[in-house]
Amino acid sequence: MFTAKLTALLALAAAAAAMPLVNETETPTPPYIPSLTVRSPQTSSAGHTSMALQSFDCGNPVNGLSRDDCNYLSQIGFAGFGQNPTGSSNIWIGDNGLNVFTFTNQASVDVTLVLWDQALGYASSFVAANPPKITYSIPRGGSVKLSLQNGVSGGYSAIYRGQTKLSQWGQVGNTWGEFTTGDHATINISREINMSGNTFVAKVSTGCVADMTRCSFVCKNGANTCGDSGSYDLIGCSDQPNGAVGWWDNNPAGGCQGWSNGSGRIDAQFL
Repeated sequence: MFTAKLTALLALAAAAAAMPLVNETETPTPPYIPSLTVRSPQTSSAGHTSMALQSFDCGNPVNGLSRDDCNYLSQIGFAGFGQNPTGSSNIWIGDNGLNVFTFTNQASVDVTLVLWDQALGYASSFVAANPPKITYSIPRGGSVKLSLQNGVSGGYSAIYRGQTKLSQWGQVGNTWGEFTTGDHATINISREINMSGNTFVAKVSTGCVADMTRCSFVCKNGANTCGDSGSYDLIGCSDQPNGAVGWWDNNPAGGCQGWSNGSGRIDAQFL
């Protein structure tokens, strides 16, 4: 996603996730894009060719983020912590919205959920330059529910405390989930930033599953990171119920659909 397009749109694989259901020979119409996982700062609105580590005050972190997790985010170079709104936003903590995502930590360590929308376009995923929308601590065995309005595109990842770092471009150097809500709502898993990242699963209540081998963007030819045109594939999607596969600019696009306009729920797990 970051190597001059490290993933073809790393910052928004969410938009990629947002691809409408099309057959494999059609070309979708913007704004439904393929994998937004990797876009190089030189060609995006991020405007950075290198990221200097920053630090911020964790004396009074935002509600939902522990002080220990805040300190770790500061240590690895985040520009700041998230807003973690509880209402009056396009994304908020709670289960009273039309589109509800449940994030569950099934890993052996505590994690911090990191989620961004596309408020700044591709630049939103560059958390070393722009604080994300959500940074929420999830202890082992814990979970949190987020509500999203329709028409929201974005991505998420998880910081495994003491393990996950930022990439050289300032994005979360782990597996990503990418999503778009509303018409043609779609979610996928992108491994383009780090093929060796932690295992993520996203289950749509209507049946489709995105994980490391299903509705997942992966690098070709054994590469551990990718994003340039032609460097990645979308695997394990066309043979699933509500699995959408299409093409955009000669690259695969798609993910799990079947939950448009709040007609389904997302169960996202960190393993």
